[in-house]
Amino acid sequence: MTTVLEPERHQTPATKHRRPVFDKKSLPARYSGQMLYFMGAALIAGAVVHYPINPSLYAIICVVGAFVFLLGTIVNEFVLADERPVLSQAVSLVAFSLLLSFGVGMVGGGIQHFEQFPERSAWMTPIGLLMSYVAFVAKDSKGRWQHLVSPFAAGVVVLSALVWLGMTALAGTIGSDGHSHDHGSTTGTPAKPDQAPVKQDPPAKAPAEPAADGHTSHSH
Repeated sequence: MTTVLEPERHQTPATKHRRPVFDKKSLPARYSGQMLYFMGAALIAGAVVHYPINPSLYAIICVVGAFVFLLGTIVNEFVLADERPVLSQAVSLVAFSLLLSFGVGMVGGGIQHFEQFPERSAWMTPIGLLMSYVAFVAKDSKGRWQHLVSPFAAGVVVLSALVWLGMTALAGTIGSDGHSHDHGSTTGTPAKPDQAPVKQDPPAKAPAEPAADGHTSHSH
């Protein structure tokens, strides 16, 4: 009589709980990296155009914006990237990323606040456009210096020149307070933006001087 032996059951040891692997391509990771980019550029944009109003305050905002943008560069180019750059590439990447952030900030700030600061925005916007293109070519992994001498680069230069000419012409028609110059002359006092000029009453005539005989002199 034969007995059927049950197959030996191998019990696998309980595996330890493993932490979830950080997914570089996940939506939260990509969102965080891009948000740092945009927030840094936005802070710089507001700081460079508003700097004359309160230099100390907007200098701090500009430094914070540059730090946030550089943090975004580290997250996107070092943490989320498939291959990390070597030391020399890392230094160049950080430097040109900072230059790119200021270029983007000058373009964005110059366009948004052109009405408030027309003369300042007229030169900030085209310079920022040229700066951003040069910085992007130097920063991009596929960018080459010959891209600076190309039909597209010539188009960027022409566009920057047209932007400068157009904004300069418009700046001549806008006052420093953000309102158009009023070339008409009025006899009234300066009016507030939403009020009509207030006419002044003519000056009162001086009383007639008394004559020698005590009576007021009259002209006949």
